[in-house]
Amino acid sequence: MIKNIEQILQEKSVERSYYRDQIQKRLWTTLIKVIVGQRRVGKSTLLKQTIQYLVHNKIFSKNQIFYINCENPQYNSLNDYTDLNKILLPFIEKNGWKVFIWIDEIQRIKSWEKSINGIQSLYPKCEIFITWSNSDLLSGELATYLSGRYIEIQVFPLSYSEFLLFSQNEHSPDVFNEFLTYWWLPGIFSLRYERENIFEYEKSVYNTVVLKYIFSRWKINNPYFFEVLYKYIFANVWHVFTAKNITDYLKSQKLKISLDTVLNYLSYGEFAYIISKVKAQDLHTKKQFSIYNKYYIWDIGIRNAIVGYYPERDIGWILENYVFLLLKKHHYTIQIWRFWNGKEVDFVAEKNWEIKYFQVATTILDDTTREREYSALEMIHDSREKYVVTMDYIDFWKSETGINHIKIYELENVL
Repeated sequence: MIKNIEQILQEKSVERSYYRDQIQKRLWTTLIKVIVGQRRVGKSTLLKQTIQYLVHNKIFSKNQIFYINCENPQYNSLNDYTDLNKILLPFIEKNGWKVFIWIDEIQRIKSWEKSINGIQSLYPKCEIFITWSNSDLLSGELATYLSGRYIEIQVFPLSYSEFLLFSQNEHSPDVFNEFLTYWWLPGIFSLRYERENIFEYEKSVYNTVVLKYIFSRWKINNPYFFEVLYKYIFANVWHVFTAKNITDYLKSQKLKISLDTVLNYLSYGEFAYIISKVKAQDLHTKKQFSIYNKYYIWDIGIRNAIVGYYPERDIGWILENYVFLLLKKHHYTIQIWRFWNGKEVDFVAEKNWEIKYFQVATTILDDTTREREYSALEMIHDSREKYVVTMDYIDFWKSETGINHIKIYELENVL
């Protein structure tokens, strides 16, 4: 155990301070902390950095930290929750209530929740963190396993500010375009700087998630259709999907698959952090459409590796997807607003009972484009913050109707 902690303290990696701060804010909450996110997004590295931070700042000593990686052969003897109790309980009792316990890939231990729930009840001030391969245990099942006594910390692929740290680059238009093409997973920085290597890595992550986890987890009986469907979603991402255009697509491919099966297949991608769904609200009826959704991608690099990236075709949609990911990262809940005349607000983002409105465009240098992007926001008659987000490198003054223009690479500063 101590040897593992010593190794962690000596490891060097680029720090993702935003997530470290999020973890620190959740210390002493008497809840189990669950780190979730797409595979290879850096969940384990993040927790190692947290341990380094806690020891360096003397919040915990290294002797108060118990780290278990269930994929390590050292812990092959941990078959079920009773084995887990045999090593955790003596450690807790020896060190009192102030301990930090981290268990990586916890799903490998049978009935692990019995041990974790028991410890949390007996020692509510223990800091317990767990991670797992997301398709082996779904977020929706946590309430059953942990009786509601947990808090999720979602980890996302790299933001642009993190990319600059990892790549040791200064901001420029070319660097930002490079970011939009490839760089979303931390593991990419261990590869040679070649397009083929990067896309092969992204494909391998996608194939591992889809083929190894989703197919086995849900016993997919039509893997060919599953892959065709996801290529369709990737190629048309950020478009509105309705029951009609889904069924029209199926007919065009001469595939006889029920709409319910399609929706089930899409939900599996949501559980595995491949795609994320945003619903539209009809402001005339104040109701959400039953099937009127946009699907955004957790990792644009994977999307580009699977279906190709053509900036002249894709750049506007990718910018919109990036704004979506930033809003999710900063804990906003998101809706699309659709008006009676067909105009839409890209993102209605709410956090802590505050609402902000966002439109996303590649550029608004053209008067016609600027008028179109501003017009949907101008239909909202309240004093909340409204933003048009673009790649333009010039500043536009706040409009007479109170709409702000912001450069996309500066957006994270206002979230």
